[in-house]
Amino acid sequence: MRIAGIVQGVGFRPFVFRLAAELGLTGWVRNSPAGVELELQGRAEQLAGFRQRLQAELPPLAVISSLEFRDLPLLHDETGFVILASSDGRREPQIAPDSALCVDCLRELSDPADRRYRHPFITCTNCGPRWTIVTGIPYDRPLTTMAAFPLCPDCEAEYRNPLDRRFHAQPIACPDCGPRLSLVPGHADPLGQAIALLQQGLIVAIKGLGGYHLAVDACNNQAVARLRQRKQRDEKPFAVMVPDLVTARLLAELEELEERLLAAPEAPVVIVRSRTATPVAELVAPDSRWIGLMLAYTPLHQLLFADTGLKALVMTSANASDEPMLSDDAEAAEQLAGIADAILTHNRVIQVRTDDSVLRVVQGRPLFYRRSRGYVPRPVPLPFDAGKILAVGAELKNTVCLTRGREAFLSQHIGDLKNEATLDTFCRTIDHLGTIMEIKPELVACDRHPDYLSTRYAEELGLPLVRVQHHHAHMASCMAENGLDGDLIGVIFDGTGLGDDGTVWGGEFLVGGYGAVERAGHLKQVRLPGGDLAAREPWRMAAAWLWEPLGDGIWQLPGMPVLAATDRQLLQAVLERGINAPLTSSMGRLFDAAAFLVGAATRNSFDGQAGMALEALAEAAAAPELLLYRLQPGTPFQLDPAPLLLGLLQRLQAGESSASLARAFHAGLAAAVVDGCDLIRQETGLDRVVLSGGVFQNRLLSELVYTFLAKSNFSVFIHRLVPPNDGGIALGQAAIAARR
Repeated sequence: MRIAGIVQGVGFRPFVFRLAAELGLTGWVRNSPAGVELELQGRAEQLAGFRQRLQAELPPLAVISSLEFRDLPLLHDETGFVILASSDGRREPQIAPDSALCVDCLRELSDPADRRYRHPFITCTNCGPRWTIVTGIPYDRPLTTMAAFPLCPDCEAEYRNPLDRRFHAQPIACPDCGPRLSLVPGHADPLGQAIALLQQGLIVAIKGLGGYHLAVDACNNQAVARLRQRKQRDEKPFAVMVPDLVTARLLAELEELEERLLAAPEAPVVIVRSRTATPVAELVAPDSRWIGLMLAYTPLHQLLFADTGLKALVMTSANASDEPMLSDDAEAAEQLAGIADAILTHNRVIQVRTDDSVLRVVQGRPLFYRRSRGYVPRPVPLPFDAGKILAVGAELKNTVCLTRGREAFLSQHIGDLKNEATLDTFCRTIDHLGTIMEIKPELVACDRHPDYLSTRYAEELGLPLVRVQHHHAHMASCMAENGLDGDLIGVIFDGTGLGDDGTVWGGEFLVGGYGAVERAGHLKQVRLPGGDLAAREPWRMAAAWLWEPLGDGIWQLPGMPVLAATDRQLLQAVLERGINAPLTSSMGRLFDAAAFLVGAATRNSFDGQAGMALEALAEAAAAPELLLYRLQPGTPFQLDPAPLLLGLLQRLQAGESSASLARAFHAGLAAAVVDGCDLIRQETGLDRVVLSGGVFQNRLLSELVYTFLAKSNFSVFIHRLVPPNDGGIALGQAAIAARR
């Protein structure tokens, strides 16, 4: 058998060894550059049992992507089953993602009789760091950041024993030979002192698998307020860590799938509905019934909760605004000096900084908001051979992608490419991903926006370059992860992206495939008064949308700021003449306007805040009468939401609740999507639709659009393996470049 996938460094060979021994088979198993090879000999029923159990009883971190087998001549003198040294040859390496603490290690961590009792770095073949510590290939201890910690005799014996759970587990160590905790400022009991500070409501920076977190008692409102003030993060929700599912159930109303995601080896942050009587401080997620929860996924995290009285900790990335998560010890000490009261650190180097992954359940299945720790570098399968391509992604929520044949390796979340620190992480990520996966790209793909730092990087590589329109990349990303080919309809809703006509797109109906697309329809364009300022002040978008039907009447809109006469005249000139007011079809900005009109939001202090507030308000209402809109035929057709917004105002003045109108807005927009797709189907015969773009992180809108389209006999495809936001753009760029 030849087996490819994540089958090295995850206990696969000892699993095969034990399985063969149980079934009385002879032969051998070894690592190969492409995965694992094995030779088996036995009776037909034994071999059939092996094949069945091989895939049914895989080690927790193993993933089989392909399995080939062929019959061999009988070897009459073969006895026993052995693990051989690795073979040489063509390399197609895969490294496992980091994994949460397994139940066996958790049991040992809590057992006073175990030699690893309360060891903050306990791990085995089935759990612990992988991607964040690897420095090269093959994946052996000398090529990880654990090389600095030689194994003691006891750990060495476990490492060499094929029947041991720690056989060839590269990160293993014990209190005698492993990493050490320390506290800044110094203390004889780093862990005990850090816990004491957290119990007192102080802020502690904690070094985790992929970087530093800032932690405070999530049930202490004053502590959370202090963290917001010091980190200068006014309203964006914080993630919360709890020790186990029992505690998670006390804080949130969990569905079965949400519980499975929380307890999975990937241990992501899962956005769940908090309980009305939750003990979590209101300032953790202001004005929201949703909270980002994760379970303590490292032994160090578990020890923070063990018999300490702490129920929940805010655990947010330690970084300055718009900069990457801190992972370097010296940088952390310097940059966190004015934020954290203490730093709990250790001397195991983080090779790859990696943020927590974030998921939400939509349509009964997981939807990524951020794909990072626990999932990277697991490949996304492609429906065709893409060769070796580098795609450098977008400006915001950047990730990069490298392809190797029919596999796409999407990087961990990098962030917004707006400063030198993030750009440095971007460059390091490309180099590291290419080195570990042994991919030397022959082609590079980038966004068409000439001022993106990622675009400039791509231009300087000297490789053949494919420039991909932003929304086409969104569409291709959803197509690729769903294994689709041919022409179809793409409904792409987001905040911003450079369009083919030089304007800002964001509410698009596209027709085509990987090779090319046409703009079949779009949200009617309006001015962005004040440019980027309009994305922060939703009232500006309400004024822009309603200027044509209401004129000076916009100043009577509820909640409009009181402006001097000269400022009103200036805004009027901006809307009429387009001075510092580019045209946009942005769906994200339409949500801002609706959120402002119903009183859900007055500002966007972080990306998508107003849209999130509108969605949260809408979820509190039953299905109301739809708001109307206008579909203007043409090539392309235009979706005019002015009647929808005017109807919203009229019903608000008639006394209808804001929640009901927020839901009516969502439902009206979903109905408009169906009508737009139906118009395209009549002209083209296409009935497959992909939904992509950051606006489709909105759970309510996604479910309404999906349901309405399905009822109208469309085949609907949404994201499941990569985020619908710009974190999935690189995958689409790579797919388009491969086809071109």
